Amino acid sequence: MKKNGLILSVDDGKINQVLNNLIGNAIKYSYPESKITIRVFKEDAQVVTQVIDEGQGIPEKEIEGLFNPFKRASVQPTSGETSHGLGLAIVKKIIEGHNGRVGVTSKSGKGSVFYFTLPIG
Repeated sequence: MKKNGLILSVDDGKINQVLNNLIGNAIKYSYPESKITIRVFKEDAQVVTQVIDEGQGIPEKEIEGLFNPFKRASVQPTSGETSHGLGLAIVKKIIEGHNGRVGVTSKSGKGSVFYFTLPIG
């Protein structure tokens, strides 16, 4: 994929799955009428993608294992949706398979920023 002079070698279908999972989670755990922002920017030799929500946030003690299979936070979906605890584990596997990294910053009651990086070149 080449955009604005940057070259990323990715599996488009897999990266779409990552974005669908992260954006879907942002919607699932945010309140109606709240804003979700997607930012993409270059930092050093990487492209960083952030999915920023104004949702419930995740308690700090629950963040560490969040990308492990079947690990779920105590936070509940805002409209009663279900969660199987696999989406973030899949995101991590795909991004690490592209030599990238994935992470999250969050504050309870303030929302979360899920992000991933992909190497340029």
